[in-house]
Amino acid sequence: MKDTYSERIDRVVEYLNEQVKLTPTLQDLAAAAQISPFHFHRVYRAVTGETPAGTLRRLRIARALTMLRDSAKPITEIAFDVGYESSQAFSKAFRQLAGCSATEARANQQKLESLLDDLSGTPGPSADVKLEIRLVSVKPFKVIASRHVGPPDGLFTVFGDLFDWAEKKGLLEDYRGIYGIPIDDPKEQSDEGPRFDCCFDFGPQAESGKHYQQALLGGGLYAVARHVGPYEGVEDKYDALYGSWLGSAPYRLRNSRSYNHYLVDPGTAPPEKWETDIYVPVEKMV
Repeated sequence: MKDTYSERIDRVVEYLNEQVKLTPTLQDLAAAAQISPFHFHRVYRAVTGETPAGTLRRLRIARALTMLRDSAKPITEIAFDVGYESSQAFSKAFRQLAGCSATEARANQQKLESLLDDLSGTPGPSADVKLEIRLVSVKPFKVIASRHVGPPDGLFTVFGDLFDWAEKKGLLEDYRGIYGIPIDDPKEQSDEGPRFDCCFDFGPQAESGKHYQQALLGGGLYAVARHVGPYEGVEDKYDALYGSWLGSAPYRLRNSRSYNHYLVDPGTAPPEKWETDIYVPVEKMV
């Protein structure tokens, strides 16, 4: 298979290492990998075992450790040299990854070398998760969506508010399914939190009104994996699908969003019986 996703991600890691002082955008990184921005973060994490931001932090601290070992530069200068805008931000990041201060690391050569070894490579993909993949062609269908920004524990409220609105509008007679569109990788840290569209399918005639939006799902071929159990485990399936399965299957990602289909209303069954189908848009490689 030519130019595998692993090879593309290796190029991105090299790019980050070369540009360690900069903070590239999602578009920059996706372009370097030649992967759609819709999928870049998940492919990256599935291959490396860490987020792009996590890689950049690790590379910056590794570069700082090398400078602490090989030079007498003041720590404040090192902080700026590896891309931090303040010594306080550097100190916080250093302690989080190294478990000690830069001053302590410089004073303990053995510890410094051990830290360099620990931070020298990507963690690698997590343990394999067993997958049963179906390839399904899905016709386009419309959903009504409400966007949530923040921790996932707020999703139930957003889904509930949207359902209550639909009930008042008389849309429940045409209810066809519950869906979710993860706009951002939930493991990629941000100031606001990941964006997630909570969706219901009330048929093609349903109107969203002024408070909600419409989205189009489906349209083309999808690789589908089922998760049974609490929603926290859905990400493990995503990682396996974007990582081990995609790395070995004769398919490539399409420039469209993945989405979740929630087959069980969580209010009607215990978490261990919840079922979620993960839809990832793919096409046959030629």
